[in-house]
Amino acid sequence: MSTKRRPVSAKRAAAIAAAAELLAGRRFARRLYGAIAILAVLAGGLTVANLSKLPHPHSTSALARSATPAAFSLYTLQRDTGKDNSGLKKPDTILGSSLSGSDQGTVIVSAPRIQEYAALPSALAVVTVNDDNTSSLEMVPLTGGPPSLVPLPSLGTVANLHAAGSNHLIGFTFTASSATGQYWKTLFVYDVDKPSSAPWAVQGIHGPVTATDWRFVPGAATLVAQADDQSIFLIDPLDSGKVSPLGTHAGILGFPGTNELAVSDPGLKVGVDPPRYSTINLSNGALTPATLAGGAAPENSQSATTTVGQPVVLDGSGQFAQVVRKFDAGKETSLVNLTDRNGSRVLYRPDAAWSRILDTCVSPASDYLAVETAAPQYAGDQYPVRPEPTPMRTDLVDLKSGTVVKSVPGFLPSWCG
Repeated sequence: MSTKRRPVSAKRAAAIAAAAELLAGRRFARRLYGAIAILAVLAGGLTVANLSKLPHPHSTSALARSATPAAFSLYTLQRDTGKDNSGLKKPDTILGSSLSGSDQGTVIVSAPRIQEYAALPSALAVVTVNDDNTSSLEMVPLTGGPPSLVPLPSLGTVANLHAAGSNHLIGFTFTASSATGQYWKTLFVYDVDKPSSAPWAVQGIHGPVTATDWRFVPGAATLVAQADDQSIFLIDPLDSGKVSPLGTHAGILGFPGTNELAVSDPGLKVGVDPPRYSTINLSNGALTPATLAGGAAPENSQSATTTVGQPVVLDGSGQFAQVVRKFDAGKETSLVNLTDRNGSRVLYRPDAAWSRILDTCVSPASDYLAVETAAPQYAGDQYPVRPEPTPMRTDLVDLKSGTVVKSVPGFLPSWCG
């Protein structure tokens, strides 16, 4: 028998090459998902029965493909607990809005259950909820196209998602499910410009950081994180050796200046003295007491019928906005007071149909206040992480005139991220 092989035809050669390419792609996919599964197993003993529960994308982009990212002044998240004609839950949506016009926003992303999101210049980072109440983390390009899955350390839940837009970083805390249990509120950072890499745990003085609260410093890759014992640190997640203690404080309020952190502490006599507010210089750690114009009412001096929220410091002069809630005959009404050197006045009072104020935050240029509102009678959406009333609306208030320039559906305005 001859051992000579017949010459391979051009068509057959092309078919063989295509089959090899397809096989290589399948092998790569198997290696990729196998690597994810192995990492999950190593991270917390994931059983074979749970491999089918690995996070997967849920989001659908509503944008047409484009070379240029879609640009909006503001994003909001609208959850929907209603059901469609087939009895399935209606999808949640992330809307993009401008500050002008009367439109109700453009749908950017939809998914069955969206927990939260963070906005970057070219993409949205979206946390969706799986059927078993664990999390998936997805990057949805603002140029249209399918989402990509960010690999998580194991099965578990993502929370406290934030973005550092100028540095293409997102960060989040991760708590592993009870089956794995290796992580609890562990702070992770992910470089969206390097999708082949995985998120990495932020390192503090004693190893990975467990954060009850944290934020990116505006315009920087550094971040501030608060631990369980209320100690606060300035950390460079790109350099594990750069960790600076900033003291122990009750709460992180935000950044009144690009290099200043505002913090809060209880009054010396709780319920009698007003809370204390300070700013920390992030360059040298110097603490300076912050004098708010006209003072701020003690949070614990409230009566059975009136409560006040944390002040939102608007500028270096001590001007601040503060939510005041009043309860009468089982009904709650809310308003926002603006206090400056000339005294205090009502800046914003919501419509009666949206009389519950949930949260506020300032626009990046400090010219508008975003106010999240809900109806006086509402239903909770029962989400496992970050549950909210539904429906909700966000009013955009001009801080100079008090005029509501626009009302958009949803909550979690991207200014607050």
